[in-house]
Amino acid sequence: MNIQRFYFLVTINLLMIFNINSQEPLSEGTKNDCDNCKVKPGDLSKFSDALKDSKIHYYTNSGTLKLDLKKAQEICDVNYFAACDGLMVLTSTGKKNDRTEIRQNKNLSLNKYSAMDFSAVIENAPTSNPKKGVTIGQIHNDAEGVKRPLLRVEIAGGNAVRVVVTDSYLKGEGDTDNDFFTSFKNKDQIDCKIEINGANNKISVTVKNVTTSKSETKSYTVSKLWLEKDGEFYFKAGAYTQVDGPKTKVSYSKFQFLY
Repeated sequence: MNIQRFYFLVTINLLMIFNINSQEPLSEGTKNDCDNCKVKPGDLSKFSDALKDSKIHYYTNSGTLKLDLKKAQEICDVNYFAACDGLMVLTSTGKKNDRTEIRQNKNLSLNKYSAMDFSAVIENAPTSNPKKGVTIGQIHNDAEGVKRPLLRVEIAGGNAVRVVVTDSYLKGEGDTDNDFFTSFKNKDQIDCKIEINGANNKISVTVKNVTTSKSETKSYTVSKLWLEKDGEFYFKAGAYTQVDGPKTKVSYSKFQFLY
């Protein structure tokens, strides 16, 4: 073999090795997934268990038109629920009373511990109304007659994370705890853990603004009226917009249910 051919073959081999090593490995969720559904959120192992226990609720037309109530593990649509760079990304329509939500498909009891725990970067929360905004987490109940959630975590006015707890499941009745937890700015990362404590009819919420390192935990006693609906509670998370605004985007790095 002459010296020129030797160097030619060495060069070709080096280029092949470089090309192989430089290719992006096949992995769970890359940026290539952001504009297609080759990888679904349910394909990502860190979300799959929770999504097996959930449905996707996608409501439009001021919350009156239900477009998707299917198993969350099976759903992917780049417009409202998709994987991107290893994250689970949920996007609202931006319209009042519309919602894009992960709805747990369980009936939970106050006598047994359960929780929803998520971490997400939240973008474009509505700012038009200082008292309203977008709900990002709830304890709800599907018993007959229930008209509102027991607890909800919301971003109000685009600048505050607030927790609202009711002592009546009927709209406009009973007392309401309305607690400010932490400030919020667009694209802040929020850790949220909502717990049914499994003893003494207590529920609790921990909210941490990871971006500012501010955190708070509070516990609440479930009212006697809500106890009538025990055994039919469930968790919800996502983007439920109470006012018109931009399309709120929630990018989850963690999402799980604990039992």
